[in-house]
Amino acid sequence: MMRTAILLLLAVLLGCGEPAAPVGATLSATSSDGTFEAYVTPQVVSIPLNEPFAVTLALVDPATGATFTDYDKVTIDARMPAHGHGMLRYVDLQPAEGGAMRADGFLFHMVGHWEIHVDVYRGPRIERAQISVNLEF
Repeated sequence: MMRTAILLLLAVLLGCGEPAAPVGATLSATSSDGTFEAYVTPQVVSIPLNEPFAVTLALVDPATGATFTDYDKVTIDARMPAHGHGMLRYVDLQPAEGGAMRADGFLFHMVGHWEIHVDVYRGPRIERAQISVNLEF
């Protein structure tokens, strides 16, 4: 039941405003302490190789299904753990309608296993939601 409520909230959050560009499947993960769920939706049909793309980020309180807002700062980035490096670009995260955020500047320059890191800063604490993406061509 809670999962249905969260998905309905996402539909409302991501469906507001101007007509959306075609989007890929929403990727999600629960944070390390279970405080929030991160939903990342690429704003492309499929993640391209070595081409910039944007994602929409929604944070949800898993207990209530409401937008999660109990933070000082949020960052989003991606890394290739097997290679020990991240993206070659800076990601610009900006507020969007309905409590969501838009991150411009994603670029996966290599095929393989990537991890998207969504970090929520609350005072001296940092809590991460980590989403795995396997880019194949």
